[in-house]
Amino acid sequence: MASTRILILGDGQVSDALKMYGFGSHLNDRFSGYADIVLRKFPGYTAEWVKTITTSCVKNIGPTPDYVILMLGQGDCVRKVDDLRPVTKAKEFGENLNLIVEKITNEIDITLERLIIISPLPVHTMRLQENFRGLTVDVEVLAKYSEQCRKVASDKGALFIDSMEVLDRALDANLDKDGYTLSPDGHLQLADKLEKVIEISESPFPTFDKVGSAAELKKIAKDASLVAAENISAYTYVATVDQYSAYFGKSYRGKV
Repeated sequence: MASTRILILGDGQVSDALKMYGFGSHLNDRFSGYADIVLRKFPGYTAEWVKTITTSCVKNIGPTPDYVILMLGQGDCVRKVDDLRPVTKAKEFGENLNLIVEKITNEIDITLERLIIISPLPVHTMRLQENFRGLTVDVEVLAKYSEQCRKVASDKGALFIDSMEVLDRALDANLDKDGYTLSPDGHLQLADKLEKVIEISESPFPTFDKVGSAAELKKIAKDASLVAAENISAYTYVATVDQYSAYFGKSYRGKV
């Protein structure tokens, strides 16, 4: 049983997070046995749309996540030729992001230092496919979105990661051939950055050389199962009593 639960919530930028080369899979491998990675991806969604479904997303994933990784922005400004939605203004994006953070912290018991806001990925304009429009505007708007992400994180006390700083030194290698999604190298770079800021709780299970006996291991497993059951029971109880604000900053966390 893993002790730390990590929720990745975002638009199309996180779509490949749990694929074999994805940054979520890298974290899963590095934290194997100590963390569970949960992905909620909404390709093409604007921050406003994600804001609308945030409450449902965070309170219907079971036990409370210890970390939330939030990555939005591309859905607000990257448009295909047949996508006639207007590009979201930077100020509006920031306001929606701010409300998303408020909804998350209202619904689950999480310290703001464990809410990680990643700015939208930079765009490799020379690679961006011809069926995308507004290349110059996109770059400018993405930069303004990044500043909004930084501002919201600063105002709320959340952790901010600037994707441009993480990826820009080797943009050719870190972005895929389409020019706006992470390459395997880019996923690896992002995973390296996230690994440095995520603190993993110790697993309740000892390494093989410290297992005293099968009976002792069985007791540890039973105790860990009871903690999980208590967490789920607390979640169900609060969600049933108050469908709108499940948890509301008071979710129960068992300790092994």
